[in-house]
Amino acid sequence: MIEKIENGKFIAEINTLGAQLNRIYSEETDTEYLWNGDETYWKKHAPVLFPFVGRLSDGKYKYNSNVYEMTLHGFCQQAEFTVVENTGDSVSFRIESNDERKAMYPFDFIFTVTYRVTDEGVDEVVNVKNTGTGEMLYGFGGHPGYNVPLEKGLSFEDYEVYFPEAGKIERRVFTENYLDSGKYAETDTVKDGVMKLHHDLFDDDAVVLHGTGERAIIRSAKGKRSVEVEFKGCPWCAVWHSVKKTAPFVCIEPWWTLPGLDHSLVDISEREDFIHLAPNAENEHVISMKLK
Repeated sequence: MIEKIENGKFIAEINTLGAQLNRIYSEETDTEYLWNGDETYWKKHAPVLFPFVGRLSDGKYKYNSNVYEMTLHGFCQQAEFTVVENTGDSVSFRIESNDERKAMYPFDFIFTVTYRVTDEGVDEVVNVKNTGTGEMLYGFGGHPGYNVPLEKGLSFEDYEVYFPEAGKIERRVFTENYLDSGKYAETDTVKDGVMKLHHDLFDDDAVVLHGTGERAIIRSAKGKRSVEVEFKGCPWCAVWHSVKKTAPFVCIEPWWTLPGLDHSLVDISEREDFIHLAPNAENEHVISMKLK
């Protein structure tokens, strides 16, 4: 089921399946910002990644000496969310732990995703609550895709991703199995905070960066439209489109945690990147999209 929110400037449509954004449209500029889900390239739009980001070695992980299986990017994409409230310009979705999910992920939780249209675009606010009696461990990330080009007459190569707060940027190294190597490497993909877009940039899957700062802007010197994504407190930013395709979109993916290590069944309590949440505590993660 599709839920719609709007404020006279922007319209956003969200699917209850996965609490996934399906559309962001500007009424003022007549611009479709979010990727349309064309199956030729990628049938999704903006998956919510919880309680894991990316792949795990053999699709498995360990916790308290028990081994569990987990799907790519976690189970949110396959989950039918309950609509908590739709106020017209914001809507909240929720899932909770149950027997099926606890067979994959042995923690009690409430996971709420709220979208709201603002004067500048759309905010995605994620609340994670530990409803159990012990510490909860989880991963989280966003995976929104944006149309590139954003305007007629421009090409994919006319665009760049600009990181205005960039420091020393390093690229996380991934293996041929698209799993984490645990290592960083210097990269010339980003120079002076700018990543020039070209399709073969993604022939080896996502470009995962550390040191970008908390903002990424898709822009072109030849156009007026742009997308700025803000992700406060997020250590990694992945940039991606479909591997070895001339896909007319790019994903800006804030990753609070990383995929699994290659050829390694690691207990998640030993992973430095995983987020720890005390009993009855809550965390909030925000992805803000400012659209021009």
